[in-house]
Amino acid sequence: MTDRDRRADGTFDPAYGEVVELEEENYYFKLKDHQAWLIEFIETNPSFVQPDYRRNEVLGFLKNNELEDLCVSRPAARLNWGIPIPFDTNFVTYVWFDALVNYISMAAAHGDENVLSALNLPSATRPQRLSLWPADVHVIGKDILKFHAVYWPIMLRAMELPPPKQILVHGWWQKDGAKISKSTGNIVEPGAVIDEWGLDAFRFYVLRELDIGPDGNWTDAGFRARYSAELANGLGNLVNRSLSMLKRYRSGIVPAPSDELAAAAAKAAEETRVALGQNRLQAALQHIWSLVTRANQYVDQTAPFKLAKDPAQARRLDDILYNLAETCRVLAVLLRPFLPGTAAKIYTQLGLNEKPDRCSEAAWGNLKSGHHIGEPAPLFPRKEV
Repeated sequence: MTDRDRRADGTFDPAYGEVVELEEENYYFKLKDHQAWLIEFIETNPSFVQPDYRRNEVLGFLKNNELEDLCVSRPAARLNWGIPIPFDTNFVTYVWFDALVNYISMAAAHGDENVLSALNLPSATRPQRLSLWPADVHVIGKDILKFHAVYWPIMLRAMELPPPKQILVHGWWQKDGAKISKSTGNIVEPGAVIDEWGLDAFRFYVLRELDIGPDGNWTDAGFRARYSAELANGLGNLVNRSLSMLKRYRSGIVPAPSDELAAAAAKAAEETRVALGQNRLQAALQHIWSLVTRANQYVDQTAPFKLAKDPAQARRLDDILYNLAETCRVLAVLLRPFLPGTAAKIYTQLGLNEKPDRCSEAAWGNLKSGHHIGEPAPLFPRKEV
C-alpha cells in the first residue's frame, strides 16, 4: 500500500484489513529522469508498442503521471527468498527488476557481444556466438504492459543498450463471455479438446478466434462451428475431393500446368506474408481461407466430375485438376506456421517428400507434370455435433 491508496479522508478501505506503516531503507532506480526521453521515443517510433491503442495507453500514462523512482530492492531480513543484490547481500532484488534483466542476461550467456560489451563482461569463449539483442519482439500480456513499455526501456537506456524492436501486447481469453476461473469451473481443458478434435484443430481455433490485442471469447459451440465449416467442409473437403478426383480421373498423375488459380494463390500468399510481418495472425488465416473458399468455388463452377464423363473435355479436365492440386500444395506452405501437422499431411498426400517450410515454396507451378501423388485421406473427419 502507498499513500495513493488512501481514501479521501486519509483512511484505507477496511477490505485491506489492518494497515501498518513500515519504514525501511532500499535501493531505488531513477525512472523519472528518463520520462521525457521515453515519451519522445514512443512518439517517434509508433510501431514500438502494438496494437496502437496499447501505445496510446502507455503514452497516456506517461503524460498524465510523474514517474516515481522505482524501488528495486527489499531487505533480506524481511524477504530472504529473493535474488540477492550483487553489491549488497543485505538486500534482495524486486522481482520485476530481476525478471526483466533476464532478457539480456540470457543473451549474454549465449555470447551476444552487444550485451557483453555493455555490461563490461569478457567476450564469449563458446565457438558459436549468437546475436540475440535487441529482440525483434516481446510478446506480452496486457497486464504487464507497464513493466515492459515503461520500466524496461529505461533500464536498457541506463545500460546503454537498445530497446527491443517491438512490444506486442495480447489480451486474455474468456470462456462464454466470462473470466476464465478454475474456482468456478469456467475453464477450457486443452488436453481434452486435443484428444477429441486433434492438435491442429485446437491451434486453428485459438489463432482464428483471437486477434492479437483484444480479449478473445472461447465457446464450445464456436469451436464446433469453425471445425465443421472451415476445417472439415472447407479445407478438408477441398483437399480430399481435389486429390481424389486426380486419383480417380488421372490415376494420380499430375497433368500439364495451368494457371487459372495462380493469381488468387499469389494474392493470398502475399497478403499472408504481409500480415505475418505485422504479427496479424488472425488476418493471415483469413487471407489463407480466402484461397480455400475460392478453390471450393472453382470446383463448384467448373464441375470436373461432370467433365470427366465427356472424353472431348479431357484437356479442360486436366487444367482443372492441376489448378486444384497445385492450390492444395500452396495452401500447405501457407498453413505450416499455423497447422504444421496438417501441412505435412497434405504434402504426404501429394506425394512430396520435402517439407513445406519456406515461403518461397508458395510460388505457383512447383507441382510438376507427371508427378505421382500419394493416397488421399480425410484431414478433418466430420463429426456429429
